[in-house]
Amino acid sequence: MTATYITQCKIKALLLSGLLFFVVYTCASAATLYKWVDENGNIRYSDRLPPSQIMRKRETLNEHGVVIDTREAAQTVEERKAQKEARRVLEVKLAEEKRQEAARKKHDRVLLLTFSSEEEMISVRDNRIEVIDSVIRLIESSIASTEKRLLKLEDNADSLYLSKGKVVPGGLAQNIEHFTRKVTNRNEQLRLKELEKNKIENQFDADLKRFRWLKSGASE
Repeated sequence: MTATYITQCKIKALLLSGLLFFVVYTCASAATLYKWVDENGNIRYSDRLPPSQIMRKRETLNEHGVVIDTREAAQTVEERKAQKEARRVLEVKLAEEKRQEAARKKHDRVLLLTFSSEEEMISVRDNRIEVIDSVIRLIESSIASTEKRLLKLEDNADSLYLSKGKVVPGGLAQNIEHFTRKVTNRNEQLRLKELEKNKIENQFDADLKRFRWLKSGASE
């Protein structure tokens, strides 16, 4: 047996040993260990994942026990629907915020284009309020006169008929009903005008503050 032959055998042995080590190391490295929590809340480990755990949360560990992957539990139909609804609500909210921001910017431009000073805004507000106050006074006067006529008709009905046990004639009853309805309508008109006045006052107060803020340069 020559020295060359012996050397060749040693080299082959070393190569075979190295290849065997590589295969063993690769298999060991490729070994997969799963970790999960079962139905009873107990932590489980295994190199094989039970079918019942495929759709549930689990972790994958390497040969050193280090977590290398986490798989969240698959969502149920109800969870997917809830997530979809949450996204829809968020999109609606963002769209509304965007719309409000655009409306605010537009309103700011209108304020700056319409008025040149706070005094001008106050003057316009006072004029509009005075117009509404005039209408309110007319309505109040109409209510007072209508209630006076209604009271006279009711007194006649009482003194001439009801106090004597008689039926109020149709014409008088219709007049009483007409003026009663008229008083009700006038009071509703008065209520609406007072609401309009309050709305104008509140809007102008807010606009005045906004105008002052815009003019101060705070928006820059």
